Amino acid sequence: MIAKGKAIAHGGNAIEYVLREGKLGRIIATNLLGSTDPGEIRFEFEIVNRHNERCKNKYLRFEIGIAPQDETKLRPGDLLNIVRSFANKMHLGEHQ
Repeated sequence: MIAKGKAIAHGGNAIEYVLREGKLGRIIATNLLGSTDPGEIRFEFEIVNRHNERCKNKYLRFEIGIAPQDETKLRPGDLLNIVRSFANKMHLGEHQ
């Protein structure tokens, strides 16, 4: 597994891209959000980010890459456990 992250200015677009282009096709997990709909998530992000007027890149985008030979070994729920473990190690528990 390899993970990379980047601060971006277009968090809502990133969510829509992943779902629209079929990269993943579904949301694995959310934190401190009231919806799983991409449009509503974007709206929730924007409400919180209104408090960060001086910050340009207000969103953190993380991509976790799993080797193709390992993808077939994942059981249901393993991907969720990987995502939650990664988020905890990055101290993102108190963030959307």
